[in-house]
Amino acid sequence: MRELLRAAADLVLGVRCAGCGLPGLVLCERCRRAVGGRPGIRAPDPVPLALLRPSLVVPVSLTAYEGVVVELLHAYKEEPRTALARPLGALLAVAVLLALGVAEERGFALGRRQTWSVVLVPVPSRRQAVRARGFDAGAQLARATASALRRQGVRARADPVLRVGRIADQAGLGAAERAANLAGAYRVRRPVAGGAAVVVTDDVVTTGASVGEAVRALTAAGSRPVAVATVAATRRLRRPSQRPLG
Repeated sequence: MRELLRAAADLVLGVRCAGCGLPGLVLCERCRRAVGGRPGIRAPDPVPLALLRPSLVVPVSLTAYEGVVVELLHAYKEEPRTALARPLGALLAVAVLLALGVAEERGFALGRRQTWSVVLVPVPSRRQAVRARGFDAGAQLARATASALRRQGVRARADPVLRVGRIADQAGLGAAERAANLAGAYRVRRPVAGGAAVVVTDDVVTTGASVGEAVRALTAAGSRPVAVATVAATRRLRRPSQRPLG
């Protein structure tokens, strides 16, 4: 019956899994498991200083940036298949919860899970990218993640307070070039409400320059993030830090 429903959806709506092409779903269960199967701490190498000082910021990713997740994120941002925001947000919510758990182990007081208050701040997209895609992929993913967290009883909201100035396209730049390109580029439009755990979100962390600059800008504005949560992390990251959580 499930296969018949998928085939009918594909015939009527043209819906196929963005990862493997299976008809009937925007993201099939097999591809969902492939993306969300091994979330863990994945710290950029070298770690941006903003993630270390004045306190450690926990970096958690769901998976390495390879295989099916590359197809999913490309489909979401570039085709664009905006319907993927909901399943990707549900997956990213897992990374957020794990990151908050580690932050709590390291001394950040969250209290009981039922009383957690979380603000997700997406890494800002360049205006050119938003215009070209027709939507803000990072902000929409953060909103979908906050919605998924609320369905699990966590008080969560997305707050895209960061804005980016004029920067060069990051594609093709090395770690040092990315860091220099982004240095001081982000600004906080308004303060993030106090009393909440602030988590920076993004789709992929490569060198850590973008999430590091986001953490720096928020910290300078008085809102020190406790964690960074991303869907994927590139393989240039340090292997010893990639321990699975849970």
